[in-house]
Amino acid sequence: MIQTPRLQLLPCSLEHFELLLQGNDHLADLLGISIEDGWTDYPEMVLVAYDKLRNDPSMLGWFFYLVLHRNDKRLIGAGGFKGKPDDQGLVEMGYEIAADYRERGLGTEMAKALIRFAFGHSYVQRVIAHTEEEYNASVKILQKAGMRFVGTIKNIENEDLWEWEITREQYNEL
Repeated sequence: MIQTPRLQLLPCSLEHFELLLQGNDHLADLLGISIEDGWTDYPEMVLVAYDKLRNDPSMLGWFFYLVLHRNDKRLIGAGGFKGKPDDQGLVEMGYEIAADYRERGLGTEMAKALIRFAFGHSYVQRVIAHTEEEYNASVKILQKAGMRFVGTIKNIENEDLWEWEITREQYNEL
């Protein structure tokens, strides 16, 4: 688990996924939290992420995190990494915060926590993230978290995305 002043990032285990797939109430009861509809903009990712973790349990901790608001005891988003670091020590992160909790600095708090977690492992040399090709809230979050614009890349759908990164050296200078 990753802790911040206002958030708990809980690695989503197979048990958590299975309870979510049965309905939000089952996981809410286990964790002692509330889960509102709309906690994620990508509900289809729950099944996809469950299948990936089921096929490679070693991804736990380098994959899907449930984002809990500590004071409100509520699930307010998801985030994590798109897999374990590669042979060059590169890991990609992603995150989302439910609409009701945006504009409060929670996305930045989460991004910083994920970066801190990644660089807590000596073999991680670089953390990257991708955003839409526009100046938006995600860009602001990454900039506040210390990430720098690298350039434009094509995703698998051949769409342009902006790539952001922070290296271990840059992180250590913060």
